[in-house]
Amino acid sequence: MEKKAKKARGFYVEKGSFFAHAAVTILVLSIVARLLGTLNLWSGDLTQLLVHVALPVGSALLFILFILLLGRVALWTTILPILGGAAFFILSIFDSGFGWPLFICIALAFLAAFLYTATLTGMIRSKWLIVFVFALIFAYQIVFRAMPVFRDTQNPVSFVDGMLLLSSLGMVFAMFCASLALRRRKKVKTEQPAETASPDPAKPEEPAVAEAPSGEPEKESGMSVDEILSAEAERRAPDPASDAPAAETAAEEIASAAIEESSRE
Repeated sequence: MEKKAKKARGFYVEKGSFFAHAAVTILVLSIVARLLGTLNLWSGDLTQLLVHVALPVGSALLFILFILLLGRVALWTTILPILGGAAFFILSIFDSGFGWPLFICIALAFLAAFLYTATLTGMIRSKWLIVFVFALIFAYQIVFRAMPVFRDTQNPVSFVDGMLLLSSLGMVFAMFCASLALRRRKKVKTEQPAETASPDPAKPEEPAVAEAPSGEPEKESGMSVDEILSAEAERRAPDPASDAPAAETAAEEIASAAIEESSRE
């Protein structure tokens, strides 16, 4: 009897996945770029240090650790660094002032965090939604943040700002590669051994009687061979009670024959 296949839930990442290794490499380069771009913050405000260094670097390191060690068995642990990255993405945009870019960034960050969480927990069975969202965020960063900065020839971008911008672009592109590396768990069918028919308690089993070989008397239940042979002999022996009338008739015939013989003489 075969059980129904359970629905496969969640995703995992193969250890040898090209996109997973690409995501890890890009994240490492992004961490280096962020550390180089925030050298002036180490002696500055603690809040700026936490927002621009501790939060993105810590989230990236956790993501690398979880995807390499737990990518095949517990990929859902990467949800935590993704939430940290979304928080950094929202907080960093406040430096650019308020306006429609701020609302777009907040909406994209919340959407990415929600879709990533829903996908890895099995609520969404396709990875292509988060692939599309990370691609959209990367395109937004290129068009509305990177291109205006690098095109401004009158105010060339500084080394610090360039490193920070490249770090942000790298982290988003790493998430895009990581989403491509996701693989859905396959359905596994488990077989159950066939159930054996249980004996009916109302009908006791009859003991099997072996057939006696030819030429030998059949063994009766609970009797030995000698007992069976003696019983057969008793059945074949003449019954003295039934032979008594025949003996009397024979004696009478002998007596009448003797009387006739004497009368003739």
